[in-house]
Amino acid sequence: MYNSIILILNNAAYIAKKLDPSDAKTLQQLFEQCTDYALMTDGHPPLSSAAADEFLALPGGKTLQDKFIFGLFTPDDSLVGMLESIRDYPDEKSWWIGLMMLAPEHRGKGLGSQFYQAYESWVAQQEAQSVFLAVLEENQLGFTFWQKLGFEVIRIVPPQQFGNKFHRRYVLRRQVMLTAKSLIQN
Repeated sequence: MYNSIILILNNAAYIAKKLDPSDAKTLQQLFEQCTDYALMTDGHPPLSSAAADEFLALPGGKTLQDKFIFGLFTPDDSLVGMLESIRDYPDEKSWWIGLMMLAPEHRGKGLGSQFYQAYESWVAQQEAQSVFLAVLEENQLGFTFWQKLGFEVIRIVPPQQFGNKFHRRYVLRRQVMLTAKSLIQN
């Protein structure tokens, strides 16, 4: 596991580390724990290649060096969450969160907010000014989660096919806040 980037959460019992493709098997287990999200998004359970595919998925014009996948680990080193992002996308000084998941038993406890806040502290140090993401219209829990963190809708994307389903998406943005309490170790 590639551990040169570590995000420290307010709940010091949990830690987020940058993952690399050698972590695909562990990440695949998380995808399978989060089958509810795959069913909502694609209309079928996650593919057996979902985690490996996640390491390679990129928007046009970006390279693997622009991609960062962080895994959220419990004190016993179990992976319970992930956050995938792309730097300088959709524009310079912005980062795009493509996916954030938490295992069902870890949702609703404030851990997702802490994970995001640790991530934002890190991207602020990378000179990011904004974070963007898209939420499926069907994902009202996710939409509410991001709004509580201060994300605002900037546009609605027309329906697009994902697996067996079609979805409209809300594109959201949040200005990055650089805080004196920088919670990162390099």
